[in-house]
Formats: sequence, C-alpha cells, structure tokens
Amino acid sequence: MRRFLRYSLGIICVCLAGGCSPKAEQISIQPVSGQVIYDGRPAVGVRVFLYPTSAPGVPLVPVQPHGTTDTEGRFKLGTYATDDGAAEGGYQVVLFWPSAQTDDSEEESDEDRLLGWYSATQTKISVQIIPGENRLPVWNLPVMKAAPKEGGEGIPGRN
Repeated sequence: MRRFLRYSLGIICVCLAGGCSPKAEQISIQPVSGQVIYDGRPAVGVRVFLYPTSAPGVPLVPVQPHGTTDTEGRFKLGTYATDDGAAEGGYQVVLFWPSAQTDDSEEESDEDRLLGWYSATQTKISVQIIPGENRLPVWNLPVMKAAPKEGGEGIPGRN
C-alpha cells in the first residue's frame, strides 16, 4: 500500500510540474491600432472589441482582442498582453463607450453613450487583420439621438 501511495504521489508531482499536459502554443499576433472620432472630436474611453468571424477565437486565444481609446481617441488592441495585437483573420468590431461618471463612485456605468449602435447585435463595422502592422481606418461615428430598433444584423454566425 505504501509503495502505491509513493508511486501515486510521484505521478501527481510530475503532473503538477507540467509533465502531463502539453503547453498550448501561442497563435501569431499582429499589431493593430486605430482611432475613434465622435461628432468631430476624439472619443476618449471607448472600449474596442474584435469578435472573430474567420479568425481564431477562445479557446485558441485567451480573450478576444480588445483595447480602450486614449485622450486622442487612439487605441491599440491586445490579446495575450496589453497592446500586443490580434490574430490574423476576419472580425466584427464592437464598440462600447461608458457614460461619464457624475459622482465619486468607483463603479463604472453600464450605459453606452453610443446607444447600442455598435453592440454585438447592431455593429456593421468589420475588419480583416493581415500579417504585419494593421492601422485601421479612422472611425468617424455620427451622433445618434436614439437607440437602434431591435433585430439588427449583428455578428455573422453569432446572432
């Protein structure tokens, strides 16, 4: 019995050290940057997400490529690390712009200043990531006064 326990503990130790599961290889990532303009001015704090249509998705990559616009409305996307880029392939772009906070609370608003026009069910922006540097075209977003009607096109194959 003791021999079995020692043998079992030895196997467990080898497995915990990484011997039982092969390491997943990281998919090649390409640099991606762009800019968001709203009503003629840089849109600060817009969250940009890429959802794959023909690109690798989870579980092949840890998260969908994402980034947030800076004071000039510029962003860089990251997948494995901040600003490292996105895998090659096709994506739909989802934009979410949290409302400005009016109080001192730490909690961020879940209200979208873009009124849902660029949500997963409404967006019509798509991009193709290719090998090398990817500088996306500037997205000049118009001012929208009302939310879109239900039943948008959304991300092909997802909605």
